[in-house]
Amino acid sequence: GYIAIGTVGDVNHDGSIDVMDAVSMINFILQLEEPNDSQFWASDLNEDGALNILDVVLLVEMILGD
Repeated sequence: GYIAIGTVGDVNHDGSIDVMDAVSMINFILQLEEPNDSQFWASDLNEDGALNILDVVLLVEMILGD
């Protein structure tokens, strides 16, 4: 067996990486919402163990296809 935890960048686990994931990530960074473990994993794009503006920049690059 295996456990699926989602896709890196798909913060809200809806199957697509888009602006709604950026909104969720920013809410986590501003501490307006608390991410669960899989949301944190999907949000920590640079894998430094913290959610911050660097992760948002990487997500925007993913969304724009750069």
